[in-house]
Amino acid sequence: MQKGSVADKLLSLFRDSVLPLADAYLATRRAFHWLPEAEALVAADRRYPLKDIRRIYLVGAGKAGVPMARAVVDTLLEDSRLRDRLAGGAVNVYRDQAKTTIPGVTLFGADHPNPNEASVAGARAALALLSRAGKRDLVVAVISGGGSSLLELPQDGICLDDFRATNRVLVTGGPTIQEINTVRKRLSLVKGGRLRLAAPDAEFVTLVLSDVIGDDLSSIASGPTVPDATTCHDAVEVLERHHLWERIPESSRTCLSRGDPAEVERARLWRESLLEHTHSVVVASNAVVLSSLRRLLASAECARAFPRVWVEDTPVTGSVDQAVAQHHSRALQLSGADGGRALLVFGGEPVVKVPADASGTGGRMLHYALLASLSIADTGWTVLAAGTDGIDGTSPAAGAVITGETVPLAESHGLSPARYLAAFDSFGFFKELESRTGRRSLVVTGPTGTNVNDIMLWSF
Repeated sequence: MQKGSVADKLLSLFRDSVLPLADAYLATRRAFHWLPEAEALVAADRRYPLKDIRRIYLVGAGKAGVPMARAVVDTLLEDSRLRDRLAGGAVNVYRDQAKTTIPGVTLFGADHPNPNEASVAGARAALALLSRAGKRDLVVAVISGGGSSLLELPQDGICLDDFRATNRVLVTGGPTIQEINTVRKRLSLVKGGRLRLAAPDAEFVTLVLSDVIGDDLSSIASGPTVPDATTCHDAVEVLERHHLWERIPESSRTCLSRGDPAEVERARLWRESLLEHTHSVVVASNAVVLSSLRRLLASAECARAFPRVWVEDTPVTGSVDQAVAQHHSRALQLSGADGGRALLVFGGEPVVKVPADASGTGGRMLHYALLASLSIADTGWTVLAAGTDGIDGTSPAAGAVITGETVPLAESHGLSPARYLAAFDSFGFFKELESRTGRRSLVVTGPTGTNVNDIMLWSF
């Protein structure tokens, strides 16, 4: 672990330990591999014998799309017979990640947190590929966080701009990720199992890098390859409960109001034929990373930096404001014990409710860090809050690391943390603080190619 200040040690822990533990390529290779002696592809506990496979298709979406797709293709390249069966691939990834080259796969540079034209083009390409898949064909889907935006094809009557406007209302209006996806699934032609329905006769295996607490497959990327138990009525209830119904475009309201007469038929198809030939594997998640991190922090090297360590098992949910208050309270509870520098670790995904008129730049973890800086002002404490995908909300940063000196330093340079919080401009605060003081606060990794929620580290 890196020597130096506590902030440096937390940055080192996040970059050198947390992110490798969430490595999408290695996780996918472990979950999906070629077994030469059995001449079969293996996805967790299920085997797909080579003799039963005519063609292989690869589809998917997510911020981890590149490493996951490369892991699948590298597995197929282990045997020329597998390589020859790869009949095409279409995977939607984040922006410039599409410049990567993966044999046999077309990558689409889609966008997040709002879909762009490439999100739609990639969805159409995936549906076109799947329309060719039939019996004795194997479809491998790679799904990870961000897929709800990166893979999109709005329902008839909803233009992309209206879908984007609806999405902005949802992600800033306070609903949980499950509630957000309940609405998005009803407005999409690829979500809620519809991608799987495009190849009803094929064998289908989905490899999932989970960014949803509890690993609810129907919520990850809005569940494009798994059954959907929600209805248009459920979506309307979400919007009304959060007072968002009147804020979304008329085309989205019309789509939800008219309902979906095909819901019953899709449920029957899943029940009678699709479930038997559909297999999903969670290759990595926030819970897996925390479990591995607990073991790593017990090592002698880490113990020298942090003699006392607590890794909280309860996932972080609810509002960012509540999370910071609870975490500060927990840290205060533990801080009285003797024994040297302590580390308290949380994982999960809190939410920020952003007013419609807010124009700032930021995200969950940057907002969390700015709030935490007020809680620990004038103490010897340090907090790091960052997203494992490397992109927090609308900012180019993963998060921030703050200390008890952050607020006094900011105020001495004419910056008001409260004013930036009110404007929901946490990124703007930390960027301006760095500019005026030369002291690093932002955690900048660039897109990491993985997404297993957020990590919050408190040292005291």
